[in-house]
Amino acid sequence: MQHDGWIPTACYQCKAECAILARVENGRVKEIRGNPRARGKACVKGMAGVSLQYSPDRLTQPLKRTGERGEGRFTPISWEQAIEEIGDAMADLRDRGQAHKLTASFFPHSITDPKWRFLNAYGGFINTALPHCDSAKIVAFIKTFGGVPNHHIPPAFYTVPKGGVMLLVGRHAFGGLDNAAVPQDILDARERGAKLVVVDPFFTQDASKADWWIPIRPSGDTALFLGMIHHILDKKLYDEDFVQHWVREGDLQRLKDYVKDKTPKAMSALCDVPASDIKKLAEMCAKAPSVGIDSFKGIMLGQALDFGHVWTIFLALTGNVDNPGGQPMPDVTPLAAVEPVPTPPDLAELGFHRTGPDRDVFGKYSFIMEPTWYQAQAIKNDSLKILINSEANPALTEMGQEAWRQAVTLKDNGRYKLELLVSYEIMHSETSRYADYVLPDTSYFERWELLYMPWWYNYGHGVVLRQPVVEAPGQCRHSNEVFIEWGKRLCPEYFAFANDIDYYDRQLAGVGLSVRALQDMGGVWSPGTMGFRKYKEAGGFGTPSKKVQLYWEDLEVAGQAWPRPDLAPEYTVDAETYPFVLISYRSIFHQGSGQWTHNNPQLRDPVSGLQENMALVNTNTAERLGLAEGDRVKLISRSGEVRTSVKLTERIRPDCIGLHHGFGSQMGRVAVLGAGVSDNLLIPDAGETLSWQDVIGGESHVSTRVQLVKG
Repeated sequence: MQHDGWIPTACYQCKAECAILARVENGRVKEIRGNPRARGKACVKGMAGVSLQYSPDRLTQPLKRTGERGEGRFTPISWEQAIEEIGDAMADLRDRGQAHKLTASFFPHSITDPKWRFLNAYGGFINTALPHCDSAKIVAFIKTFGGVPNHHIPPAFYTVPKGGVMLLVGRHAFGGLDNAAVPQDILDARERGAKLVVVDPFFTQDASKADWWIPIRPSGDTALFLGMIHHILDKKLYDEDFVQHWVREGDLQRLKDYVKDKTPKAMSALCDVPASDIKKLAEMCAKAPSVGIDSFKGIMLGQALDFGHVWTIFLALTGNVDNPGGQPMPDVTPLAAVEPVPTPPDLAELGFHRTGPDRDVFGKYSFIMEPTWYQAQAIKNDSLKILINSEANPALTEMGQEAWRQAVTLKDNGRYKLELLVSYEIMHSETSRYADYVLPDTSYFERWELLYMPWWYNYGHGVVLRQPVVEAPGQCRHSNEVFIEWGKRLCPEYFAFANDIDYYDRQLAGVGLSVRALQDMGGVWSPGTMGFRKYKEAGGFGTPSKKVQLYWEDLEVAGQAWPRPDLAPEYTVDAETYPFVLISYRSIFHQGSGQWTHNNPQLRDPVSGLQENMALVNTNTAERLGLAEGDRVKLISRSGEVRTSVKLTERIRPDCIGLHHGFGSQMGRVAVLGAGVSDNLLIPDAGETLSWQDVIGGESHVSTRVQLVKG
């Protein structure tokens, strides 16, 4: 254990996982700040981690369910009993030849996380919340450029030169879930003379700093970019040198043929951006020394893979691939493999847990993670039997939350169809209420973890160490430790190392380091610059042709060989009955996993935090509907309704309603007192039928159409 003082580690109040320093006095965390070895920034969520650490709601011993799932009745048990009983269930499933029916849902901090190693060795699958974020962009990146992209795939804003363009498309860099240094990078770039353009139906904090805000229609982003591509090709404004040398032969002509009718005027009708503005933005980007586009999961997303595809085409056409200010091509830190390396299950052969009429076609999309909402379908069709949940809260924070709750309580001949549900938790969550076993996890101040590409914000080689800075309370054990113990019992040939520290030491040997050496270096190893135009030295891109591949022939059968400009079905169906588009957003105060931030008194403070998620309504819309500030309203969709208060603003399109994502938690002494509703109750379809997700790329269900009724 560390001594008192400022100790380097890594935050985990959101997925950005910034490098931080924790000030420890007498064995207690007192203060958080950014680690200067990693540009030294921490956000308000990160600094409020002290409250999480010492929450009276922390779980400190393993629990076993005594009532029915969802009743929340448990009895304390020992770790020995928990590990033995859960391990026996896993051994039984594997003995029945159904190891692939085990899924562990967690955020993969690195691609060789011990939990992931266990799944590969045992034969199960990983299931994460990533498809809600940027999996479609990851797929687009791989198909067009090849290689492994960075997590979130952001531009390196600190490299933007004078005159460069920073384009945030539905991206809230100032609202959290980005590395805490990113907002300052953007502001510094503006000081150097770069331009910031924000494309968003909501006037965000980013928009308040921007040179130009474009209030686009939700889901119109693909149409906007196709209109710009048409204009750039029509006026011959593209980067001829890059296209000639690095775009696959024939793809440019194919693209010209495809966008022939996608004029700025035609696309304006879809995205509700004036054709003159589409041309102006296209010319601004084409003439700029660089363009960096950050979109992540935009609030207007609907055609996620279509947008990801048009994003890559635009970058290639304007020559903004692995250049200063453009889209980086990240390097993966060459850590050593821990031998022997287990062979993962054949995802294509076993078909994930994906179900529905488009299952065969959808396999061509090459999604590398399975969306959480498929858990409900998988339980119903008996393709998921054991679910181990960690660092996720599908009973509240995922679309289809009600379908998930119903699925995990389904019975067949008196027995649950999902045979075992385990939940690792720091404190009770909506998900843990349904668990058979609740295991007390350590906080990020009490655990070892190694963060490196591609799951961590970095572009060159680098590693950040998360290390214990204080003792864990009670019997808390990190999930990695427990998975290693299960691995030693069920797959001993792949777990012939002592513990998690020994595991990380073996990985770090690949770059001549050790855990101890990394501690002595201040917790961060970043030996050089990110580099530019690395594809030249590498002899081309990581695609089969070694060139940028604009056209996706493998998706011809799915009708997605080119990005489609149409709005997502979610935005056009039943428009007369449900006249408003609900758009979700996030703020600097909360991430989306429920109890971690929503049970935090600092972040729920009514003055300095965000206590509830009121419905944001345009003032003109409110006047037309006779609504005043603070009025109670019902938001009604095809699948549910919620009641909340109205906050009037001119910062949102008149045809949209804004609702902060992630509220609605009723677990914990802070959350249960705070107001707020879950936007997921309004999201139809997810977890119940799969037709829309399958045909549009898996990320549509972050918004929907709603009615707004006073009362």
